[in-house]
Amino acid sequence: MNDRPNPGWFGRNWKWLVPTGCLTVLLLFALVLAGLIGLGVKGMSGLMSGSEPVRHALTLAKANPEVQAAFGEPLETGMGFQGSLTTNNDSGSADLSVPIKGPKGSGRLYVKGEREADRWTYRLIEIAVDGSERRIDLLGAPSAPAPKETAPEKTQEHDPDAPAEPAATA
Repeated sequence: MNDRPNPGWFGRNWKWLVPTGCLTVLLLFALVLAGLIGLGVKGMSGLMSGSEPVRHALTLAKANPEVQAAFGEPLETGMGFQGSLTTNNDSGSADLSVPIKGPKGSGRLYVKGEREADRWTYRLIEIAVDGSERRIDLLGAPSAPAPKETAPEKTQEHDPDAPAEPAATA
């Protein structure tokens, strides 16, 4: 009658096993690739946020009363750094745009500077507040100027019996 042996499990199920297996391999590859890209982006953000220009700009921003009023505390950097940061021994340059956020709002921190002889000089450190045209300059004069240190003025008591000083002529 039927001399052919019964096929095994693979012989009966190969039609759904092969496509499912190939799809599984493709999905695993896509997950690994997405993970590597995500780690790369997070790693680059970590490198940028640890750089001297970003740390200096954040220190200025956290100490500025206008920034505290616009963003609140704590002020944190977000993901999505843009720009370039290059260093070569004791020289380099920075042209960065860093997203920042606080409880009251968000914006972008812009930093431009040059590094020579291992010292950074900044041309621009400012914050653009999201949703408005407002920019807060962190390198300019503070919004509330510090009181000037002046020598105490000499006070002279007026003696009505003293002779009048001659007027200076021009």
